[in-house]
Amino acid sequence: MAGNGTSYADGIGRALTALVAALVMAVTPTPGDAQPDGSQSRPFDIPAQPLPDALGDFAQQSGLQVSAEASLTSDHRSSAVSGTFTPERALDLLLAGTGLQWHWSGNDTVVLQARPRADDALVLAPVRIESAAPSTGEERPYTTAGSSSHISRREIERNRGMSVGDIFQGTTGVLVAENRNSGGLNVNIRGMQGQGRVPVLVDGARQETTVYRGYAGVTSRSYIDPDLVGDIEIDKGPSMGPHGTGATGGVVSMQTLDADDIAKPGKTWGVRLRGGLIGNNTGSPAAPETPSGYGVARGGWGFLTNNTYRVDCITDVSLCSGEHDIANVYGPDETMDRPDTLDLKGHAASLAVTRRLPWADFVAAYARRKQGNYFAGENGPTPTLDLSERYDQGFYTEVHPRIDGASRFRGGEQIVNSNFDSESILLKSRFYPGDDHTLEFSYLRYDSDYGELMPSQLLWLGRVRQTEPSQVTVDTYTGRYQWQPADLDWADLELQIWHTDTESLNNAYSEEMIEFLGEQPGTEIYRRWGGNLTNTMQFPSLGDLQVEYGVAWQRERVRPEDGQITPTSPMRDGGRDETSAFTALKWTFVPTLTLDAGIRYTRFHAEDDKPIYIQDEDSPYCEDRNDDGDCDDLYNDNRDSGYAPIASLLWEPLDGLQLYVQYAEALRMPSLFESTSGFSVAATPDSDLQPEHAKNWEVGLNLLRSRPFTGNDVLRLKAAYFHNRTEDYLTRTIPNTWEDTSAGSNAGLFRMRNIDSVEFNGTELTVEYDTGWLFTKLGGTHYSDIETCHTGSYRRQRCTDYGIATSYVNNMIPPNWEANATLGLRLFSETLELGTRVNWMGERNRVPEYNNQTEVGLSFAQPIPWHEYTIVDAFVAWTPNDTVTVDFNLDNLTDEYYIDALSLGMVPAPGRTARLSTTLHF
Repeated sequence: MAGNGTSYADGIGRALTALVAALVMAVTPTPGDAQPDGSQSRPFDIPAQPLPDALGDFAQQSGLQVSAEASLTSDHRSSAVSGTFTPERALDLLLAGTGLQWHWSGNDTVVLQARPRADDALVLAPVRIESAAPSTGEERPYTTAGSSSHISRREIERNRGMSVGDIFQGTTGVLVAENRNSGGLNVNIRGMQGQGRVPVLVDGARQETTVYRGYAGVTSRSYIDPDLVGDIEIDKGPSMGPHGTGATGGVVSMQTLDADDIAKPGKTWGVRLRGGLIGNNTGSPAAPETPSGYGVARGGWGFLTNNTYRVDCITDVSLCSGEHDIANVYGPDETMDRPDTLDLKGHAASLAVTRRLPWADFVAAYARRKQGNYFAGENGPTPTLDLSERYDQGFYTEVHPRIDGASRFRGGEQIVNSNFDSESILLKSRFYPGDDHTLEFSYLRYDSDYGELMPSQLLWLGRVRQTEPSQVTVDTYTGRYQWQPADLDWADLELQIWHTDTESLNNAYSEEMIEFLGEQPGTEIYRRWGGNLTNTMQFPSLGDLQVEYGVAWQRERVRPEDGQITPTSPMRDGGRDETSAFTALKWTFVPTLTLDAGIRYTRFHAEDDKPIYIQDEDSPYCEDRNDDGDCDDLYNDNRDSGYAPIASLLWEPLDGLQLYVQYAEALRMPSLFESTSGFSVAATPDSDLQPEHAKNWEVGLNLLRSRPFTGNDVLRLKAAYFHNRTEDYLTRTIPNTWEDTSAGSNAGLFRMRNIDSVEFNGTELTVEYDTGWLFTKLGGTHYSDIETCHTGSYRRQRCTDYGIATSYVNNMIPPNWEANATLGLRLFSETLELGTRVNWMGERNRVPEYNNQTEVGLSFAQPIPWHEYTIVDAFVAWTPNDTVTVDFNLDNLTDEYYIDALSLGMVPAPGRTARLSTTLHF
């Protein structure tokens, strides 16, 4: 496992000590175990929904049992309850307007009954009713202006998959790029990804790092084990709030496990033990330098590897041996030894415990996942070897091999460097010092060894081989304070402070490539600090008016582990500061119309601590202030600021039916990677980087109906049209003919710059229908227009739908369409659940046969094509009681051979994979 000496061991020791202590607390009874103290405040987050469902959520979050006749609750709908309240106050809020009241009946139990007549009415203390629109949960995407998605803990468990990004499959408009590398997350929302465009938040903290992926591009990575995630909220497009700074594509908010995810309703302690076995993999990584796939260079980089072979040697057999031996072209036999479907060699396990006290909740969890190299599918565009190009050279025949197919890996072959091994520890506490106060702390450690598949070696170079493992360690610290006085309309205060510390070592190349490049990989240290302060004010006298305002800041720092940096070093060294302030209002000025509007101000400052060496004395940037005869080193320094508004109008003409229009802008300041110098691309003195400016329109329809056809069904529907345009989009390109190429690493090849714009316009539809015994979910996104526009040298067309020479955007363009469908049944009193999920993926926009504007110079960052593919998954879940759940999954049931959309290299996805897991919940 990755490590950093004594500090690593000490950290693990402290974490394990805390875990043991939490286990002891979990099984140690206290006098408070008999009945929760109803006078103690705790957080509630219950959306507006049918009252029976809301009461179930209340029971889980309060620890109380609720008893009521079905006839009393079946025709009512609850109000939303969001905030920190006593269970008594929360239940009062939940029942507001229903004509029902409650009373205690023994330990842990409340009973509902009809409210007496007016002359006998019970007088309750004044309460504040929160907005009816839920802030989280399954119904939020169908009750708000703008697009969002929700992934529940149960969906995460079901869709765990072979790679961490598989938990997002079936989420409309959301893809994960580079899903088969590293265990990191690089989320693409409607064509936007990377460099902070889609922050992935873990308990409100940002940990994203940018990882060099060769000349083919870069990828952004955030790390967490899905077994430690409670739920996921996804906002698509710009949003207000402290976490929306720079989020031109959207925000992914992950909440780690809390007490409610572990403790059963009515219990003050809980243990969740989950273990699983994973098939279609070797169980452990292959030995270093193990080859895989055909040994043929696919592109114009044959000069870096032998790509001609000899046969039919007449006089000297040695002419056909060594590097010219045709046997080098064929893949090895041992990587074709695929295990049986039910030969489950990989494993995953997690343990989570909680202890609930009247004044605090404590959570401790540990997760481990280990799997070897997986095997590709066998049905689809598998490669074939074409040896027909032959030339008679007299003493031998020269053969120029060529691969026809999607990738160099054969159908059913082991994909070297797809191995993965991670450990995670979560420690979390939440304190309730008073009725209106909440204080929360969390620590998450993620430690992983993994195989790295380098795009350049997959695409252009020689044999793909198993490398030494790459390593990453991430420590995430968060602290949050909330003050929510129920009797003060002007106060709903939240303060959060966070810090992330990431150390990564990427062993991306085989030994022969390291020798060719002449350098060893180095460890990069990436640290972030951040925080935000927000407050929400209510104005009851002005109707349903809510005003929120706040500030947010973050500081980033990247440097090599040894702290040594030179002008020719491939590592980066620099810092970046960013602050923002926002104010927003939400006002239902008439009962059917709600206005949301706000504005955000952002400013940033980035400094590059790595010097730029000016080689040309005639360069306009050459200065010799010390008269030593050489140009002085330069240092990049960039700062900027600006405003971005958001406004939406939502009209609800009928209960459960909403129409909305939203206009949203966002500014993304240049990232730390874009502002610093390093291998592949560097900031240059003559490129003044400007903020990206997103200008998005969306119109849509929401439909949310309970019991539309039967007495126990729910229908949810969302349809939206979006027009997303980002001006001054930041990416890598080639230099224009008039630009200076003497400054910065690779200045003659690449240039980080603002291009004119990118656009992703289209429609999106999501439908859910649940009758209890039958459930289904359908979704799809279709892009009607994709454009990348750039004015510069060698451009035949200003705009294309496929990309720009050497640009990172080339492999961020989503398919023209994608769709998903889930169909399931719940049988035997809903103890058995079985179903299937289908994902359809369209092709990437094809580059033209002639006048391909991504083929300029050495043709770096060529678009990676993928074929249309259909993936069918099957799942079965058995829950005989509230203690045991058994899940069995067959992913990629038809054993398709395919390359994931947004893959940065030609990496086939896993073939048919069986997964068996058991969850014990005490």
